[in-house]
Amino acid sequence: MNKKLIKSNFYEAVNGSWLESAVIPNDQPAMSAFLELNLGIEKTLMGLTNEWLSKENLSDNLKKYIKLYKMTNDFDKRNELGSKPFRHVLNRLNDLKSLKDLEKSFCDFSLESIEMPFGVMVMSDFMNSINQVLYFGAADLFLPDTTYYQEEATKKQLIELFTGTTSHILSLLGFTDEECSRLLNEALAFDELLVPVTKSSVENADYVKLYNPYERKDIASLTSNFDLMGSIEKLVKQPVSKMIIMNPDFLKAFDTIISEENFHLIKSWMIVSNALSFASHLTDELRIAGGAYRRALSGVQEAQSKEKFAFYQAYNQFSQVVGLYYGENFFGPLAKRDVESMVREMIEVYKERIRNNDWLNDQTKEKAILKLKTLTVHVGYPEEIPPYYDMFSIDGYENGSDLVLERLKMTRIKNELEYQKYNKPINRNIWSMPASMVNAYYNPTNNQIVFPAAILQKPYYSLDQAPSENYGGIGAVMAHEISHAFDNNGAKFDETGSLNNWWLESDLEAFNQKAEAMIKLFDGVETGFGACNGTLTVSENIADSGGLRCAYVASLKHKDHDADKFFQNWARVWRNKTSLEFAQLLLRIDVHGPSILRANMQLSNMPEFLEFYDMKEEDSMYLDPKKAVSIW
Repeated sequence: MNKKLIKSNFYEAVNGSWLESAVIPNDQPAMSAFLELNLGIEKTLMGLTNEWLSKENLSDNLKKYIKLYKMTNDFDKRNELGSKPFRHVLNRLNDLKSLKDLEKSFCDFSLESIEMPFGVMVMSDFMNSINQVLYFGAADLFLPDTTYYQEEATKKQLIELFTGTTSHILSLLGFTDEECSRLLNEALAFDELLVPVTKSSVENADYVKLYNPYERKDIASLTSNFDLMGSIEKLVKQPVSKMIIMNPDFLKAFDTIISEENFHLIKSWMIVSNALSFASHLTDELRIAGGAYRRALSGVQEAQSKEKFAFYQAYNQFSQVVGLYYGENFFGPLAKRDVESMVREMIEVYKERIRNNDWLNDQTKEKAILKLKTLTVHVGYPEEIPPYYDMFSIDGYENGSDLVLERLKMTRIKNELEYQKYNKPINRNIWSMPASMVNAYYNPTNNQIVFPAAILQKPYYSLDQAPSENYGGIGAVMAHEISHAFDNNGAKFDETGSLNNWWLESDLEAFNQKAEAMIKLFDGVETGFGACNGTLTVSENIADSGGLRCAYVASLKHKDHDADKFFQNWARVWRNKTSLEFAQLLLRIDVHGPSILRANMQLSNMPEFLEFYDMKEEDSMYLDPKKAVSIW
């Protein structure tokens, strides 16, 4: 702790020594408290994987994982096969001669996640969270965000980067220079057609606006070139009366973009997109080439080692299986009980703060407290994992298989189960991330928070840390996730997880004004890499603010409360050292604010912090109370 910096830059006061000594791994765009934990778990899981190679008494699903890992790690065989496995996909793409052919292939391509310009997924119905409905959307653009297309110099630079790296992949796949040039020109031409009808990251951050129900007849009238509804009904094997259109602009332009005249552009786009998607399943040279574009965008110096890449390629297919093992064996019952107790405590603090809230009416307070009472909490590891793992089988190279075939087969099983969920109740016991992931989340349609075992370590949480440190770490994370139930998105969902306005009009207006004030507080603030976008980051900033304040109240209730330890650990968990390229990319696309602002701005916005460290107007960490924003 550099006490000289406390009043000018608390983040650096706490993390200065770490920032000086921390080294960004060559295969990563940044180093952070999150990544430090992840690297430790990565080492543990890779060690377990190597132990399991010679063990017989494994569960059936872990045996499948190991069999797949042996395939991903056999680079001699991968190099021997060369680009041949990609022909399983390329031959099918080359067989497409018209839009009608694509229509006929739509179901198979959707089931196997072969890249297409549009598709559907099954998710909870925002208006009736128990049921699951279809959401329709377009493919992503080649550049990370629409804003890159609006700046000619930046666009030119990134398109050249994309063209150079992708051309290399295509040439390794056996395409001639002439074919590479034609495919890329046509793929980029199709990408340009999608730009005007694609939402920016800022627009997508307001995810409630993605919910746009359209009746079957209205969708059919806008998609006369392609039997979209008929194709989707074949996919889900039942009638579909309506769909949720995530981007109506794309649907309205569908017949203009998805046309026979543009079919050659669509086909080239699909070949290029799938070449990028499947390159990592081929030779070592192709897997390195396949990640070159994204590494350059993020400032990553080199590709992952063969060993690490092989691990993740198998782990990503069996993440919940491996994660469950990790949770059951590395997260003890004592810690589980302690963390669950902290969550319950944080919920009670939140109820208390809402009851004492001075800007809400009693009717709205009652609804908010009801939402907290019905909030479900999952800690450590899930009660069950998705059923598709039991249905997987790994054939192996010895039976004529390869990594592309294995991926297509497993993806088909997963997607068949996904599409069978249409119009059926959701299973809220299934997590959306494995227990071995360093993260946590709030699901608004489930009104549920999940804390995987992996994040429940120092500096976030430890039985060995002072209670105030745990409150400043995992306690604030817990309250952050609870706060998402009341951020600018989550606040629109009721206690059942359904989209429903439970606010009195005057209270909603007051909340919206406070949300605007939070946008203003962060918008345009310099980070050293560029200015923060207050609109893009508002939901996370609201959650950070509520989380920090509630966790502090909880710490105050503890007999060993230590404000200095609390505030220090809050700053410590946001320590982050990043490449220039990655930091600038995140400023455009990430709904989370830059780490330095998550630490400093949130503390400056907190009266207790200013008072404890005796901040004055002349101090950089001081924030004029007139500019301060208090929501939760």
